[in-house]
Amino acid sequence: MDSKRWIRTDTILLTAGLLLIAYLLGDVLLLVFAAVLLAVGLDGAARAIATRSPVSRGWALVGVAVGIAAIIIGALGLTAARLVQQFQELRERMVDFVERVHAWLTEIGAIAAMEDLDDENGGLADAAGDIAGHVMTYGMSAVGAVTSIIILIVLTLFLAANPALYRGGTLRLVPPDRRAVLEDTLAAIAHALRWWFLGQLASMALLGVTVGLGLFVLGIELWFALAVLTALLTFIPVLGPLIATVPIVAVGFTEGTQTGLIVLVGYIVIQNVEGNVLVPMIQQKAVDLAPALLISVQVLLGLIFGLVGLILAAPLTIVAMVAVQKLWVEHTLGEKVT
Repeated sequence: MDSKRWIRTDTILLTAGLLLIAYLLGDVLLLVFAAVLLAVGLDGAARAIATRSPVSRGWALVGVAVGIAAIIIGALGLTAARLVQQFQELRERMVDFVERVHAWLTEIGAIAAMEDLDDENGGLADAAGDIAGHVMTYGMSAVGAVTSIIILIVLTLFLAANPALYRGGTLRLVPPDRRAVLEDTLAAIAHALRWWFLGQLASMALLGVTVGLGLFVLGIELWFALAVLTALLTFIPVLGPLIATVPIVAVGFTEGTQTGLIVLVGYIVIQNVEGNVLVPMIQQKAVDLAPALLISVQVLLGLIFGLVGLILAAPLTIVAMVAVQKLWVEHTLGEKVT
């Protein structure tokens, strides 16, 4: 038997087996990766505080974790009831907007061919209301989601408390002569993820605050819920801000055509400032993600793993890109990546 053919076949089978295992354990692996991502962010914040103050890294980490927990608990305590109420009103506004669009399209005869299908399915507006109702119900009462969050918090704290332990264990999995290369790669990945995480937090704050202030000035009652929704969706690069456009513009047009146009133009301006000014500044410290590649990975992981895959598609792409640059381009081909 040809040894080269055997090696190629063996490699293909091994790769296929690993991909199958990754698919079967996808939810668990994504949860672990999310914990690693958060731990990298906490570790970076703690190290930054420790280097700029007499506080040790351990106490800095405790301070960061307690501070974040206090902010989250305080924010929920002060705004949870109002936020839930506004999200319920937002759902009603979205249903009303769908009904208006449906009535307008019906009036001009643009969807005559779709009306029969719409009648068979119980009405477009009713379907939209049912979908929104299911989303709200599952989002508020899913026990599995709460369990996953608890596990995520515990894993994050353990990983952030002693990252050297897990990094050292990973290095021992490769031969001694390859450990320096792997250590360099892990350090580059951690650096890129920290700056990407910082960039996403800055983008979330910018879009959330500016959208909230703009809607508040325009007198839109649901400004708080829309600001929070925009900030959360902005964590998903490219697609997140686009998805956030739908409820913002829809609520704007329910207030009037002029208000809707002002909201649409204002959001486009804010999003362009965020995408063309803030994000490139942060990405200089991380890695420049090609939009076409990122959207492709987001769609692929979204189809396979759902919402979690969509959320984690960008950091997973960064890990893959940095690994290829370090392991293949620099250490195998000998080319320096700038």
